[in-house]
Amino acid sequence: MEAIQEVKEAIQRYGVPTWVAYVGSPTRNLVPKETIRELQASAKISEGWSRQFDGQLIFGRTSADAIQDILGWAKKHLFEMVTVKQVAEACDVSEGAARRTMNKRPDVFRKYGREFEIRDDQADRKAEKK
Repeated sequence: MEAIQEVKEAIQRYGVPTWVAYVGSPTRNLVPKETIRELQASAKISEGWSRQFDGQLIFGRTSADAIQDILGWAKKHLFEMVTVKQVAEACDVSEGAARRTMNKRPDVFRKYGREFEIRDDQADRKAEKK
């Protein structure tokens, strides 16, 4: 009974899924899996985590959210020369996510050495037609 109470208190205090870090494996193993599922079903979600549309727990934002944040930020900073690090810090994403997005969108980010120029892809297309 003490193990169930410890797990229940940890789930209430820390939320799902981070409660696991606060309860040792031997204690968790004493509690039936059905009981843990029932306790987790009504528990709050831990800070920094969110539930995706399919119910899966994820940490932070989805990659689609990060891409939209980067492209939205780029529209406000047209024709500036930026580095991956600057974009990552401005958009609060990892440098890897920023680099992948910038490399996948050469219509928005034109690479010059280690820097990228932010371009207006629609204006560039209109200029090419003339």
